[in-house]
Amino acid sequence: MEWIIQGIGVAIVVAGLFRIACLFVGVWRRIRDGKQQRRFAREAFCRRVRAAKSRHLDRKRTELAVTPAGSGIEVVFVRSGKTCLWDPSIGSLLELAKRNNVNVPVGCRAGKCGRCSTAIKSGSVASVASRRNVPSGWCLLCSSVPTGTLILDV
Repeated sequence: MEWIIQGIGVAIVVAGLFRIACLFVGVWRRIRDGKQQRRFAREAFCRRVRAAKSRHLDRKRTELAVTPAGSGIEVVFVRSGKTCLWDPSIGSLLELAKRNNVNVPVGCRAGKCGRCSTAIKSGSVASVASRRNVPSGWCLLCSSVPTGTLILDV
């Protein structure tokens, strides 16, 4: 009788180990399949990024002329080391900066977020449709235009 009970116990242990092994293999397959799916998604994303970059680089770069010398208001971007001429047809100071490849942080482009807030070294600006209170000596590039010669800390 003892042998029968021991045999049944061994059978239960073997069955349990078999189930644990099957569970482990199943989980392993799910992990492996998940990694494979992530790899496929990453490769597809990289292909789309490469295609977008090539489309961007294939486009002819058009240089935007600001204004001829002698007309317009002079705007100096100190950190960038660029001096530009602003004309009312350009729009905001942010557009002038973008046209002249001045690196400026941009957010909403409507004067709400304050991301393009910049210190004014000298000169003055007029705010156009700003929805944010800006301290004196600062301006929002996206909603400001110069009123005279202007030096900005950008």
